[in-house]
Amino acid sequence: MTNARKLFAVTQWVLGAGIIVTMVLIGMYVVGVAAMIFGLATSRLPLGWIAHWTGVTMTADEFGRIALAALAGAIAALALVHFIFRALRRVVDSASVGDPFIEANAAELVRVAWLLLGVEVIDALIKPTVYLFAPDAVREKIHNTVPISLTGLFAVLLIFVLAQIFRRGSDMRAELAGTI
Repeated sequence: MTNARKLFAVTQWVLGAGIIVTMVLIGMYVVGVAAMIFGLATSRLPLGWIAHWTGVTMTADEFGRIALAALAGAIAALALVHFIFRALRRVVDSASVGDPFIEANAAELVRVAWLLLGVEVIDALIKPTVYLFAPDAVREKIHNTVPISLTGLFAVLLIFVLAQIFRRGSDMRAELAGTI
């Protein structure tokens, strides 16, 4: 087996595992949201235990707002990551069997870039949202930093550029096929 085939096989396995893990995590988080809503509705949240572990006493409403905002953001981000894994797996699948420079791969990479940008936006919005919902005692413990990831934004730009390279490669293949 050549090194390229080994790399494709490992990459396909990792992406497949990522797809399964994100599906399981989304399911667990959805169950967590349902449990949180049930706990808030029935006043069965273990606030004493939460205060012991966090060092901050909160009301059920305060804790519920923070937890639901964080869980909702996590579910949305995990769903986007799941779709990123699926798109990347399609690119790797097509590249492992033939020429990677096809229009479909360029479109998949553009999709990955937009989805990754969505993950970055969710990350940038969740931190200040949780901070706003937090009581004053929790805000004192949270360091309010700039929630924008420059690395993530550069990754998005790089993937958009890579998609254009794939598109140009696809066009060059079509031109070459037309001249022969």
